[in-house]
Amino acid sequence: GGGKGSLDYARALGKQIHKAMRDDANKQMLEYLKDIETYKKLLKEFNKTKEPGAEPPTKPTKPPTLMLFIPANNSKSGVYQLLEENNGRGIMFESEGDTLADALKQDYGGFSDTLRQGFHHETISLFRRMNNELIEINNPEISVVLSSTFNQLKALIPSIENGLFSRFLFYELKQNNKFINVFDNRKKEYQQYFDEAGTVFKDLFDELNQLQTPIWFWLTEEQQQKFVELFDKKKSKLIDEIDITMSGTANRLGIIAFRVMMIFTVLRAYEAGTLNNSIRCSDADFNNALAIIDRLEKHAKTVYDYLDGQPEKKKLAGMLFKEGKSYGEISNIIYEDGNHKGTIHKWLNKK
Repeated sequence: GGGKGSLDYARALGKQIHKAMRDDANKQMLEYLKDIETYKKLLKEFNKTKEPGAEPPTKPTKPPTLMLFIPANNSKSGVYQLLEENNGRGIMFESEGDTLADALKQDYGGFSDTLRQGFHHETISLFRRMNNELIEINNPEISVVLSSTFNQLKALIPSIENGLFSRFLFYELKQNNKFINVFDNRKKEYQQYFDEAGTVFKDLFDELNQLQTPIWFWLTEEQQQKFVELFDKKKSKLIDEIDITMSGTANRLGIIAFRVMMIFTVLRAYEAGTLNNSIRCSDADFNNALAIIDRLEKHAKTVYDYLDGQPEKKKLAGMLFKEGKSYGEISNIIYEDGNHKGTIHKWLNKK
């Protein structure tokens, strides 16, 4: 296999948080059901007596559906409702990419735009005409974790211009041609390790959840300068080597790198007992985050080639060039515009 099953271990990091939220939701629901029974009795008594000036009993409010992991098999209104009831936070975590792809293809319930906006924490809103209800979520915090085959990925992100491509990080797992030893006892150790790590994450989650003010995260001036220079070069290189459509990927790799630095810094501060309202990124965390982004950039190029159909386009470009077509003419035939002459030139002159 390709190792997709390993994703279950990563899910274990949030399992205890999800369970605690579900337990809380179930407890609130039991209290709500008791309150509803009391309300019905009071309402019946009120309607029976109808004393002048008496106020009817107040109907209990249904508790929120608390959870960390939001099902991807969902409608747009369902996603909005769950986000609203969880303070705008949620993780979609699926081992089969077509679960999300199928949900996004719904005629009246697709939420691809929600994922694109959510990446930048932009305000998202939805109006339910049936209930005359407006759902508005400021600063949503949505994460998506998926494993898929290339064909499933194609269904989720049909083209580079889709907008989702530049908002995802990709990692291609190489196929293991050997039969997997189902009797390998190390798997028990893996599960134990991630379960224990999940306990640490639960404790950290609880501590961060209790903060009254946000944490101020910052880079040194030297780190800031290096960051800007590095991603400026990355952007130029990606555009030059591949295409202008990689511009968005370069920009968002920078955003993601910054977020990885934040995560590393918070984890380090929590472990050291120095978590406070202002934390600086160490050089170690700064460089480790950049090393991860360098690796993920290579995988993004692989996925780009697959989604953009580069091998077929390069082959067609070579045939057209042999027929005497100019770079501009080839660009017009392949891309239906003449703005990719540089790309065609690179394809045909690459040694």
